Amino acid sequence: MKTKNILFALGVAGLMGSMQSCDSFLDTMPDKRTEINTPTKVRDILLSAYPTLHPTIMFEFMSDNYADNGDMYSSPMNLAIESYMWKDAVESDWDSPQEVWDANYRAIASANQALSAIEEMGTPAECLPYKGEALLCRAYGHFMLANTFCMAYNERTAANELGIPYITAPEESVGVVYERGTLEDTYRKINEDIEEALPLVAGITFNVPMYHFNEKAAYAFAARFNLFYGKDYDKVIAYATKAIGTDPTSVLRDLNGYDKFTTTKEWTYGYISADEPSNLLLITNRSLYGRVGNQRYGITNDIFRSQLAWSYFPGNKQLTVYNTVFHYNYMSYFIPKMTEIFEITNQIAQTGQPHVVIPAFTTDETLLCRAEAHVLKQEYEAAATDLSYWYMKKGISACSAQQIIDFYKATDSKGNPNANVKELHTGVTYTEEQTYLIHAVLHARRVEGLHEGIRWMDIKRYGISYQHNIYNGEPLTLLPDDPRKAIQIPQEVLFAPGDMTPNPR
Repeated sequence: MKTKNILFALGVAGLMGSMQSCDSFLDTMPDKRTEINTPTKVRDILLSAYPTLHPTIMFEFMSDNYADNGDMYSSPMNLAIESYMWKDAVESDWDSPQEVWDANYRAIASANQALSAIEEMGTPAECLPYKGEALLCRAYGHFMLANTFCMAYNERTAANELGIPYITAPEESVGVVYERGTLEDTYRKINEDIEEALPLVAGITFNVPMYHFNEKAAYAFAARFNLFYGKDYDKVIAYATKAIGTDPTSVLRDLNGYDKFTTTKEWTYGYISADEPSNLLLITNRSLYGRVGNQRYGITNDIFRSQLAWSYFPGNKQLTVYNTVFHYNYMSYFIPKMTEIFEITNQIAQTGQPHVVIPAFTTDETLLCRAEAHVLKQEYEAAATDLSYWYMKKGISACSAQQIIDFYKATDSKGNPNANVKELHTGVTYTEEQTYLIHAVLHARRVEGLHEGIRWMDIKRYGISYQHNIYNGEPLTLLPDDPRKAIQIPQEVLFAPGDMTPNPR
């Protein structure tokens, strides 16, 4: 890789002072300032049914994308440090577990208010698409909470794993005690909401579709959920195809033109553009994620070259679309998907709130969900075809299933395995072909979902174990079934009336 193509990014601004956490869900009555009695009002309240915070900081720093470069370099916020060390978060501040919990349950509360209003109006036909959107928002909020605060879903263990409270109606009183139930319960209810919603959003239209659960985004969500659920891989394939088509080449992200961007902000605006066909659902988040770039805990050159965007793929090729990347003093590499967008709320004081835009669902990630489902169904050439769509869009050649298997199976001159081949611990016995093709999909997903939290969810799903190095200290190890893979329920929730069960430690 030619280093002359690397662009140097300016350092990030200092962190803002701490803020008070929003009122905690389970302690606060819902906002009923206006009666929701028309389809227009239902539509409007659904604008607040999308969570305003994604657990990206925690997910990224907990993953194997990051390493400790040493105490001679600047450190990020405490949450990033705690996440890197897999410690339970202490502060209830920006991007914290408490904020993620509150943001998702506030969104769920808005979805439930919309659903209740639709029912009270007699479920008029013109409200049916909004009912579908509300059901999807409710399912998505619970899905994100489960993937944050629970262990990964595994059919063999889910009936004995803790879930999260699944809220299906507006709160009518303060202090209601909610049971966590099992992870099996949680996923069953998510599935019910999704299945009810899909026919309702057929043909749904919005002024800016990418900021709502449009029909394609709905099927992309259904595909990812069913992949994680693991009960019906035919559904994954069918739903993904409804979202992206059989041959998605024309709607996959084309990064070839991104080399014209010379700043991180330009790159970000290109990536999150509503005109980008790869973006199926974009969600604006109030987050400091745009400020956590640092040199202490970062994506090192070695990780970037061996396992991420500069790593080798089948055919011993690098992805040419990533010739241009950004970095902090050559110590931490990144792709600027999440540059901060600052919203000024006080023009006189020039104060406001930082935001990033999360690409919640994209055609590329949906394609890789379908590829993985084909692998799990032992449809290896179909999986290779889907992987090849992604390879070709990223600048390398299509490959057969055997070529992909041979690449990940090969060792280097010293007998070391491919750095992207790590032991899988799911309780399932995979064929050799499946094993290496799963690694091929996870490798592509790791690159595609960089900075978006995708890797952490895949680590959990496949029981991947790895270490985080500690400068001048012993490395930390995360085990396959490590209970720390379920982020602890926020302290304010645990200490609230009702004694919610904490995650085991």
